[in-house]
Amino acid sequence: MSRVDSPATRHTALVVDDDPGVQGLFFTLLGREGFSVFSARDGRMAFESIKRGSYSVILLDLMMPDVNGFELLERLHRESPSLLRRVIVVTGASQTLVDSIDASRVWKIVRKPFDINDLVRESKACALGRY
Repeated sequence: MSRVDSPATRHTALVVDDDPGVQGLFFTLLGREGFSVFSARDGRMAFESIKRGSYSVILLDLMMPDVNGFELLERLHRESPSLLRRVIVVTGASQTLVDSIDASRVWKIVRKPFDINDLVRESKACALGRY
């Protein structure tokens, strides 16, 4: 009798950033850690992606054209509040703008420039739901 193990759960990440370089960096870093990585260039695209799929972690920039990160956070708060605990805000926005976010709603707020190892560690912890 042979035993077949179920495949390992693959975590998924959604990178919401209008900078292709940042998207590429996250694709590489999280891909090396076994994540399936998807991207959206603004909050509108991100919300459409979130409606269609499930993500273990959402890496969110605040400053984007069209629908920015603040607007996406507000929409998630209204329509899918449980997803806010899957969000890591990664931003270079001013401290005043960052202070306007209720940090208790999201997983973490990470300021740019950030330590790559710390961001990967936080992404993995978020995906696993480890506080």
